[in-house]
Amino acid sequence: MSRVCAALIVRNEEAHLGPCLDSVHTLVDEIIVVDTGSTDRTRDVARDHGAVLVEEPWRDDFAHARNTALSVATGDWILYIDADERLEVQDDLHPWLDDPEVVAARVRFRASSKLTSYREHRLFRNRPDIRFRSVIHETVAPDVLALVDRGAGRVVDAPLHIEHLGYEGDLSHKHERNLPLLRRAVAEWPERLYLHMTLGEAQFGLGDAEAAEQSWRAGLAQVRSRPPQPGDVLLYADLLDLHFAPSGTTLDDADALAGEMARRHADDPLTLWWTGRRDVECDRFDDARGKMRRLLEMGRSESSVAELGYDLGLFDVFPSSLLGTCCLREGDADAALEWFRRAESGSHDPRGGIDAAKGTGC
Repeated sequence: MSRVCAALIVRNEEAHLGPCLDSVHTLVDEIIVVDTGSTDRTRDVARDHGAVLVEEPWRDDFAHARNTALSVATGDWILYIDADERLEVQDDLHPWLDDPEVVAARVRFRASSKLTSYREHRLFRNRPDIRFRSVIHETVAPDVLALVDRGAGRVVDAPLHIEHLGYEGDLSHKHERNLPLLRRAVAEWPERLYLHMTLGEAQFGLGDAEAAEQSWRAGLAQVRSRPPQPGDVLLYADLLDLHFAPSGTTLDDADALAGEMARRHADDPLTLWWTGRRDVECDRFDDARGKMRRLLEMGRSESSVAELGYDLGLFDVFPSSLLGTCCLREGDADAALEWFRRAESGSHDPRGGIDAAKGTGC
């Protein structure tokens, strides 16, 4: 029977590490914890949970730290997880783990309690041709997909769910930490569009809207050179969000961006939301209503795990608020009040912000 190794990199995670390791206990046979310089009890917590502890100096390179864990692991499979994440095993994995044709599995992942789930490559065979890439937002997806493309294996969707506890509150400290790494990552891997997107989001989060726009447009220039892919929609969404943000940035090509977004990603919830907002800005209220009702209908239907994680507010609070704005702009105060009350009763911010969706880093 295949053995599974949980591989983590940590620094000052004593508050989170124990519950994380408890959550993986029923699945894994081995735990590797790479500590990059903790000054709290993180290392003691790792030892108390039976982990193999590796102390590795931090080199401003997440992929290096993660690959250090892989170099020590002896299990047949690697589960990549972080201390502030929790694993839920929903069914028996061994039919997949023991299948020699399977080289990796995507798990259901939720980056925040405010987002829907999406799929991530988090479980993969322990083999030397699968390694992490990128100094930040590191990923094994290129190596996994290269194996699939060569006919050397296949990827399945595993009955696992990982819940991330972060991405809440003020993220400025995270943006400051990530900014130099993101600049380096974009320079080293410019064709990876996710890096352009997250670099722009860090710049925007630190108040530099002009730099954010440049990063997103650099990514968009690459998007236009190839067929559409699901994650591309995030670049359009970020740029249109910039247009509506209170920072005072107005995009002269907002209509063109909205139209291009609709042509390339017609049915994506982010397309419906941002093009609907543009419709209201241009007094196209009937068009906006149709799109917002589609979002509400999506929220009422049984949700499936998509390629992106969407803000839950996209399916109730945001469209309700915009429908109220339509009514108010047309002079129907009573109907507007009903929609605004519906929006207020939800648990999400109806503004729709820069984090309206999170994408896979693959």
